[in-house]
Amino acid sequence: MTNEQTLDSGLKKARELAAKHIQQCLEDSCDELVNDAVQSYKSPIGAFTGNTITSYAIGLYIDGDFTYYYANDGIKPPVRAKLKKGERAILEPDWEGRTRSFTGIVDTDGGYGERFSFNFLSSYKSKVKGMELVMCSGTEYSTYIETTMKGNVLTDTFKKAQSILQTNFKPMK
Repeated sequence: MTNEQTLDSGLKKARELAAKHIQQCLEDSCDELVNDAVQSYKSPIGAFTGNTITSYAIGLYIDGDFTYYYANDGIKPPVRAKLKKGERAILEPDWEGRTRSFTGIVDTDGGYGERFSFNFLSSYKSKVKGMELVMCSGTEYSTYIETTMKGNVLTDTFKKAQSILQTNFKPMK
């Protein structure tokens, strides 16, 4: 093997190790971003079915390929599927343990938020050459909670994302 071949082989190995390290740092960031969203969730009416708070998910895409998925699986599941617009339900108890009723105000697919998030992320077509993170909640009414009800679904986590990413990037060992 020539010196040039040895150098090329070493550089290739170094690039692979660096890429693997960066991917691990991003995966750690993914986990922390989802966990932060769960901790930051605020709705003036609280969690009724539990679909928004249990549907936070994030995907890591490398050169357009869906390579990593994280959803907080340590949280209790929703108590029922999402309400459709105009559908009324009485829950005893609701996701937060209270007895109450609610009528759906936004049109939904009537399914579960976690499945909605996974379907969205697995069908997302990244056009990025490099690495991309995509985070979502799986309820069609997330925007309604934030804009009309002045709650927090993902905005606070978005504002902290840069700091969370920086915290998770550590030197290679």
